[in-house]
Amino acid sequence: MKALVFGSKDWTDYNDLIRQVVLLLEDIKHLYPEDKEFTFIHKGVAGAENMITEFIGKSEKLLRQKGYKITEEIIRDKSSYSDVTMIESNPSIALVFGDSPRNRQCIKLLEALDVPYRYFPK
Repeated sequence: MKALVFGSKDWTDYNDLIRQVVLLLEDIKHLYPEDKEFTFIHKGVAGAENMITEFIGKSEKLLRQKGYKITEEIIRDKSSYSDVTMIESNPSIALVFGDSPRNRQCIKLLEALDVPYRYFPK
């Protein structure tokens, strides 16, 4: 599974981020039990995108012991066009944390390309 992560810089709720990512992993586990590889793709900007890196660092060993492989891919290109490229890369799902102009634009692109997403506006 390839999950895109978009987050506003104002997102500060690490516990909610963990809760939403764990729910996603549990949903995928039940829907696609054979899929044990998860890649989170993001730009590594402040807020939720940095938090996903922290989550992976803290949980990777535990999840690996359960047979899962979790990795991340950080896109160093900070241009807005790189968001389009990420969305066009055929992800399984996108997680959108917070409300920002960038996130609203990404949601429009996700919908236009029929990419499933979960939006957490908080």
